[in-house]
Amino acid sequence: MKNSVVAAAVLLALMVGVAHAQTAAPATAPAATPAKAAPAKAAPAKATAASTDPVVVMRAEQRAARTAFTDATRPIRAATVKAAEHEAMADAKTAGKDPLLARRSANRATMAATRVDFEARMKGPTATRDAALAAATAKRNAASKQAST
Repeated sequence: MKNSVVAAAVLLALMVGVAHAQTAAPATAPAATPAKAAPAKAAPAKATAASTDPVVVMRAEQRAARTAFTDATRPIRAATVKAAEHEAMADAKTAGKDPLLARRSANRATMAATRVDFEARMKGPTATRDAALAAATAKRNAASKQAST
């Protein structure tokens, strides 16, 4: 029993030491001052050569279509909902009620009240996204069919 406790403690100490060694700053690096922020890390470079694999091309096209859809639909309801949420939070603060609960209730009520308008405005971006996804899939199917013949 004592040996297993000692062994567990030693293993834990070794794991913590290894983790600390991986995250600790090198001793030669100058310390960052509060007035001078560390530069942001650069994003890892993606492969510059375009792939010829039909599946990879299809996934890239689908990703682009989904990103465009998200960018187009994000602001559709945001202005109306945000305004109602801020108003409800201000009213709740003055009334001495929970502002987060008021915000959540206002969000739900505003979304229910604007559902028909929201769905009508979403038809265009949804159709565009669906067409782009279908085109990417059809292109992949044609490329894989041509490669197999």
